[in-house]
Amino acid sequence: MRKSRDRQGSGLRHEPGRLLNQAALLIPFVVLVGLLQGCISNKLYNPLPEQYVLELTQPTDETVGIDIAVIEFDEFGMLWAPDQLQAALDLIHERNAASERGIIVVTYTHGWMNNANPDREDNDLTQFQTGMRSLGSELRAEGAPAPDHVVGIYLGWRGATNRIPLLSTLSFWNRKDAAERVASYQMRETLFRVTATAKMRPDSKVLLSGHSMGGMILARTLAPMLSTLLLASGPDGVRAPADMVVLQNPALDGLAAFQLIEYLKRTGARLEHRHSDGRVEPAQGPVIASITSEADWVTGLAYPAGQIVDNLTRSFRDDLGAQIPSQGKLANRAHGHMDFLVSHRARMHEGRVVIEPVPGAYNDTPFWIIQTTKEICRDHGDIYNERFLKLVEQVTKLNRLYETDLQTWIAQTHPLTTLHAGPRTEP
Repeated sequence: MRKSRDRQGSGLRHEPGRLLNQAALLIPFVVLVGLLQGCISNKLYNPLPEQYVLELTQPTDETVGIDIAVIEFDEFGMLWAPDQLQAALDLIHERNAASERGIIVVTYTHGWMNNANPDREDNDLTQFQTGMRSLGSELRAEGAPAPDHVVGIYLGWRGATNRIPLLSTLSFWNRKDAAERVASYQMRETLFRVTATAKMRPDSKVLLSGHSMGGMILARTLAPMLSTLLLASGPDGVRAPADMVVLQNPALDGLAAFQLIEYLKRTGARLEHRHSDGRVEPAQGPVIASITSEADWVTGLAYPAGQIVDNLTRSFRDDLGAQIPSQGKLANRAHGHMDFLVSHRARMHEGRVVIEPVPGAYNDTPFWIIQTTKEICRDHGDIYNERFLKLVEQVTKLNRLYETDLQTWIAQTHPLTTLHAGPRTEP
């Protein structure tokens, strides 16, 4: 009994030491979590009207007019400042009213390792402003009739938590979770109100774009909007909320993409150009173009590594149909790296960017999934090089984005159902 009590007493005497050792082991983890969460502040970066609404250029012989509006979302997808959204809507309404040929509204949702900080020259906000200036000059240089003003909407969220190289890389999965929270109610409200305000003028156009996790935010927000509008439209179809959607190396899983593709296939969704004189013709381009480089290691390697861990406890079906991958395979990989979902491939040929459809592709819908070679895009962030921009331009021109005498409509060849009420029958 004495030995037993001694052993118990000895154990009790050493317990504080063990607790201290365990606490010491936790310190690096706590520090790591703190660094991941706190190196870059979770805050509103553009609180003043002169910060979140900017006039970059006025219309001249060399450029169309360019404005920028910034709308910021917090860690949970809520608007930091609803005044930013209202100011953007007021700006679109004002430019629409003053325009002679309509306007173009271009939204951009940035991705991982970025935010809406206007003071960093390497931030996507600076790149976006530069891109809008270039677009304004190109529209004038081409000489063809085009909208006379561009309103750029920068949709910011906390995609960056720190600037320490290794730790910023490790933030990928944490920021992916945040991006999924952002793709929710207030982002949907923002996109709906922005596109609806622009389309109040028949000859105005809308281009929605997003990179990396921003592409995922855009896709997850837009897909329910699009399917709901189609369900409510009946056989006549509906004017597309956006004339063009471009996702650049998006961090979107194959299962989410497959569900949208499957819906579009079952309804026989088709894209049309309806002219002001009543003519209707099939659109040659897509309503959504998702572009992924085969050399993108972030969505090709890091993304599936994180997805596999996240999905360990989930139960997936493997009976989706002959030749269709299981839900697990679709969920664990980014859609742009899945041959089953790819509809087009892009490559360089004799110095030109060439887009070719995949023969017999399962995905034959207006949701194009384009896989590019590393010649066009060498890594995840290489979306501003001349070849990649030429690819985006080529897809955009297929969809005739800048022609103001036509509208982009989407209709169903065989609607699943309609929400229109039938004739009322009296009892």
